[in-house]
Parts: sequence; structure tokens; C-alpha cells
Amino acid sequence: MSETIEFIKDRGVKTISAAKDLAPDWVWPEMTSDQMQGKLESITGNSTSTPPVVGQEEIASRKAGVRNLALSTWERQLEELHRRTVQCVGMLKNKFRNDAVNLAVVSNLSAGSNSRSETLAEALALESAWTKVAPTWSPTTVNTLAAFGALRKLCAEDLQQAFSDAHADWRKAVETLNGMANDLEQTDEAWYADATRVFAAGTPEGDMIRSTIPTTYVPPQPKTPTPPAPTTGTGKTP
Repeated sequence: MSETIEFIKDRGVKTISAAKDLAPDWVWPEMTSDQMQGKLESITGNSTSTPPVVGQEEIASRKAGVRNLALSTWERQLEELHRRTVQCVGMLKNKFRNDAVNLAVVSNLSAGSNSRSETLAEALALESAWTKVAPTWSPTTVNTLAAFGALRKLCAEDLQQAFSDAHADWRKAVETLNGMANDLEQTDEAWYADATRVFAAGTPEGDMIRSTIPTTYVPPQPKTPTPPAPTTGTGKTP
């Protein structure tokens, strides 16, 4: 909704400007231009006011930053968990290549995940099998069973929860922003409907209202790619 919010804000600015110009002759009974300005600034913010107003756009942007940081932190640790899973699964199968009993336990382990959920599921299966066949063994000094289990738990619980919470906070902020934008749009539409009834087309005020306030959102046209210049048989442009 980012492009339509820009349209709504622009319409809000122009509606407020028109309302102020008309104020000597007419004030909308439902709301003053200052009150309309307050609605707009609750979205855009106003750093020059005392105290400064932090708009919902900025709040949503901050929530997005927290969400993105939580996601990148989680995904970095998932990548490390996957790397250790690949290492350990391959080495366990090799370790027990001549041990039919233990090989049966690890032979179905996989490490080819293509999603977060698969990475976590493969790590859990590995941890369970590892505990059964070789709890004191480790492929490297840093990739011990205890360290692997701690990393899996971190990814499956703490970091996943942190991302889920941050994502929910961001979605709430975005929905709040959308609701505020919708409220502003309805206010501006209602003001326009009454103002154009008060000031008929053909009057200076009526023409000003109709010519300065946009009423229809037009999506930007996609850019047409420039075709490559034709070439001659020599591969050079003519």
C-alpha cells in the first residue's frame, strides 16, 4: 500500500491547504483544518513541533528494522546449524560404514534442507541419532553434541520466537498505518464532497478545489525497456 499511502498523504496536504484558503468564508462543520493536519501528522510525523510527533510511518519503519534484524540473526544461525548438520551426518555415516547396527540408526539422516523447517527437522533427527550411537564423539572440537544441541535449541526456540514476536509487532504497526491512512482518505473524501456542494463549479473557490485536489489514484506506468540498437553484419551499430 506504499504507493497509495503516498497518494493519500498528497491529497491530505492539498485538502488542508484548500481548507485553509477557504477558512475566511467557510469551515467544514465536522473538522477544522488544524484537526485534519493532526490526522495527517499522525501518519507522517512532525519533527518541528513541540514535542516532536513520531508518525506511524516511522513507527512501522522502526518495527520493520527490528523484524529484519531478528530474521537475519536467525537465518545466520540456521546456516551454521545446517553447515554443522551436513558435516556431522556425513562423518557419522562414514564412521559407522562397517557397523551395521549403528549404521542403521544414521543411514536415513539427511542434510539437504531447502527451508527453515527442514533445517530444524534434520538437526533434531541428527541430535537424536547422535545421542544414541556416539554421544561422546564429535566431528570437530567445536561441533560437539552439547554445542550442537545448544545451537539447535537456540534456532528452534529463542531466535524463532524473537523473529515471530518482531514480525507480529511489525504487522500490527503496518495494519495500524493502513487504518490511519484509510481514515484520512475517508475524511478528505467527505470534506471534498461537502466543499464541492458549498462551492459550485465555475466559481473561483469551486474551481480551486476541483483543480488542486486529486481524487483518483493512478498507478505509475511501468517503464518500457529500451530495445537494443540494431547491429549490422559486422556486429557494429550502423
